[in-house]
Amino acid sequence: MEINKKMGTEVINLPRILIFRIKSRLFAGAIPWIIGFFIFLITSVPIFAYYSFVDLKTKSLAGSLVSSAYSNPALICGEKSPSLYAEYSDLFYGLNKLDNPVQGYYPPDADKMVLAAIFPYKNYGMGVSRNLLTTPIHKESKTSFLLARNLNDLIIRRFEESIDVAASFNICSLEFSHFPYENYSNSATTFSWDFFISAKFTDGFEYGMAFKNLGNTDIGFKEKEPLPREFNFSLAKKISNIKLIFSYMDCQQIPDYGFAAEYNIKGLNIMTGINSNYFSAAAQFLLKERIEFSFGVSVPFVGDIAFQPDIAVKYYFSTAVAQVDKLGEMKIYYNRAYEAYVDKRFEEAIQNWEQVLKLNPEHILAKKNIVKARADSKKYYFNLATYEYKMGNYEKAIDFWQKVLAIDPSHDLSKQKIEKARKRLESGEKLLPAVPRDYEKLKEEGGDKAPRVENER
Repeated sequence: MEINKKMGTEVINLPRILIFRIKSRLFAGAIPWIIGFFIFLITSVPIFAYYSFVDLKTKSLAGSLVSSAYSNPALICGEKSPSLYAEYSDLFYGLNKLDNPVQGYYPPDADKMVLAAIFPYKNYGMGVSRNLLTTPIHKESKTSFLLARNLNDLIIRRFEESIDVAASFNICSLEFSHFPYENYSNSATTFSWDFFISAKFTDGFEYGMAFKNLGNTDIGFKEKEPLPREFNFSLAKKISNIKLIFSYMDCQQIPDYGFAAEYNIKGLNIMTGINSNYFSAAAQFLLKERIEFSFGVSVPFVGDIAFQPDIAVKYYFSTAVAQVDKLGEMKIYYNRAYEAYVDKRFEEAIQNWEQVLKLNPEHILAKKNIVKARADSKKYYFNLATYEYKMGNYEKAIDFWQKVLAIDPSHDLSKQKIEKARKRLESGEKLLPAVPRDYEKLKEEGGDKAPRVENER
């Protein structure tokens, strides 16, 4: 076995017979999915058109399949902790009421609720979700049982790559409560299943796919229009703290395109997206160590009628996720501070170490390094001021001495030097420039000759 340290990859030289067996296992495991996809192409479900259930994060990112394990169960294996999710959406919130119904638009008193739980375990993941839509004339519900599998142990891959698949078995029901539908039937049930794929590669791209409404089993009320087959695809690229997302959906041979962006800053996740149906925006943050809170607003493109507010809460059964996020953020600030200190950008270094203390007030190294950085910056700026004064650059000298006073307001020597420099500046008196010294060398002598700040490995 060879380890490529530069690329972070593991190269395994396997016998041909073993490679053949691995490929055979992959092919055998793919047969059920190939059969399911074939069924998907030639069959349909003769049942009413259900509401398309997606969670708040997916909706705010224009149908993204690379962002939430509740809309793409293939992402369950990548979760760091089991979690419980609850969401509420008001599908009509406004003053205007429609005289005539608009297709795809819900009347007042229409709302949606979601309850879900997911459980990642090693290379597997499972979960259950319950979606309920209520309107004045009917109710829809969808109960899904989720199963996910990570394929990394079955294929030769680089460490940064990940391929996951998932299946969802769905029980959908519809119940009418008002005329004229109650004259035909007051309830109906259908079964279907979905197939999902998630992939991440070393080039920084993420992919998500979903084949929805597979199967052909129904009990109860039927309409002429079948439940439409649906295909979803998402592509995302992360650039620094911003993730750009493109989504495509094909339902009833009507394509829909979506564009979204996700930005993370200091633990706050800001999301926005737009497609042909609506524009949405949302925010997500840790309310407490284990509780994640989200809220968002969607504006359907049906005129100035209403908007749809959404709120969601996610509870982590383990503190692992919150701790990992917190430690990772602390490490980022600490490393930035250390780099700034080495480059003698003391103010920036102090600001970053103060951010570390906000996350962990008991961080001893950050406290020590702030004290040391202030002392070194004081000496550093004083020496630069002295140099500029000797070169006859009184204004620059005054600026540096004022920086010393900003660090230590009681530094009397700097006050005296500022007064002296101002008098020379007002009188127009110039000192003969001293023998020029190496400015960079003087900068090195400004603090310690070599920074001895303690670095956190």
